[in-house]
Amino acid sequence: MTFIAEKQTRLIEGPIDKGWIAKLELQFSKSKSKTFLSKRKHVGPLVIQRPFYPEGDLCHLYLLHPPGGVVGGDQLLIKVNTDPNSCALITTPGATKVYRTLENRHSIISQNFSIENNSSLEWLPMETIIFPGAESKFSTKFSLFGNAKIAAWEIHCLGRPAIGELFDSGSLSFSFELWRDESPILLEKLQIDNSELESSIGLRGYPVFATFVISSSDEEVLDLVRSNIHNSDHYVCGATQIEDLIVIRCLGNKTHLIQELFRRIWKLTRPLVFGREASVPRIWAT
Repeated sequence: MTFIAEKQTRLIEGPIDKGWIAKLELQFSKSKSKTFLSKRKHVGPLVIQRPFYPEGDLCHLYLLHPPGGVVGGDQLLIKVNTDPNSCALITTPGATKVYRTLENRHSIISQNFSIENNSSLEWLPMETIIFPGAESKFSTKFSLFGNAKIAAWEIHCLGRPAIGELFDSGSLSFSFELWRDESPILLEKLQIDNSELESSIGLRGYPVFATFVISSSDEEVLDLVRSNIHNSDHYVCGATQIEDLIVIRCLGNKTHLIQELFRRIWKLTRPLVFGREASVPRIWAT
């Protein structure tokens, strides 16, 4: 594993109140028989487990953040590139936790994915739990080229609804972008504070909000997705076709119900979108 020793030392020895700067850069390439991790570089506490190959040629990877949480001043910066003809699936073993911020210092989580022609990426992390008092900025960008394909979701939970905890203070900003051949397909911005939580044009009182994008313009796939979104007292959800993407958006009361819905849709659509039966990451069973 490659890392920058001087920066690593400064991060460990520096004042804790400056926060962690954690960077992870990954690149996937295709050999004759399988996709392999051709580059991995990290600074700070953001690492990976060794690749798994439960499907033979497709690389499964688990992304780890050993501190287990993000506080004010922390920065988590992730960059992933897939070379042509490669195929990878990335998930996480547990939820990311974003804690309250002291002294009005933002934490930053930035994720940048570049998926080259004839390659595929499945980005299927666990949820992000955002505690009251967090001052955080989130940005995610997918850059697709040629006929690259993705299945990618993000699930955010404000507070801990299971114990009645509300997001009653703090400020959050979210940016989600998806581009194809340097032309924008989806550009979304969201600003949240406690005044937005009950708004009819905001979160409508739901603490969980989520997005799932799937590369497909096939009407059969869209019909399959919609037929598996059932009425519920615990969430509202809808699916939209935007160019060659199916975009699923959800508001809910409980993260595990959104996780279960997204995983079910992923299992059903994967054979049609990627030509593969679903191979569930074994970490999901723990």
